[in-house]
Amino acid sequence: MSDIGWGKSFESSQKDVRAAGKLLFMFFHSPACGGCKKTLEVTFKDPQVSEFINRDFVPLDFVVTEAQDMTARYRVEWTPTFIITDENGGELERWVGYLPPEEFLSQIHLSEGLAAFHRARFKEAENAFEWIIDNHPDSEVAPEARYFMGVTLYKETGDPAHLSRTWEAMSKRYPDNDWTKKASAWS
Repeated sequence: MSDIGWGKSFESSQKDVRAAGKLLFMFFHSPACGGCKKTLEVTFKDPQVSEFINRDFVPLDFVVTEAQDMTARYRVEWTPTFIITDENGGELERWVGYLPPEEFLSQIHLSEGLAAFHRARFKEAENAFEWIIDNHPDSEVAPEARYFMGVTLYKETGDPAHLSRTWEAMSKRYPDNDWTKKASAWS
């Protein structure tokens, strides 16, 4: 399928998640899905993508027609669907649809950062958001990463200056973006 070390079952992957202290990365796909085929043939074949997934996650894939129980459990309505869960299988983040390698890397970093944020692991969240801001500042998810970087720094320190600095930076870099409009409350 690709150079990604896909797990054998949900149960064994959960054990691997607990042992490794990682998150579970689930890929729901269908043989008839064009976006799924492109994900497998293009995105997952990219060395940066496969290395990142193998390093930071326990990966597990499901063919939706063969894994109807998991498809129903996680309410997968369209493919490809990507879901990040905690060690208990609790969903932390998800996105739907094909992305080329560079955008996929930005999206998976954003999702990893948001997953860390949801679990109050602020340093991990900062690192993920910072990676996007530094490496892919023009990606579709960069404004959201910048927004949540400010929120993370505020949550971590309690200093509201992080929020106003975030708005200032966003208003210059992403003036018409919806995330900047959301951050305008901090001006």
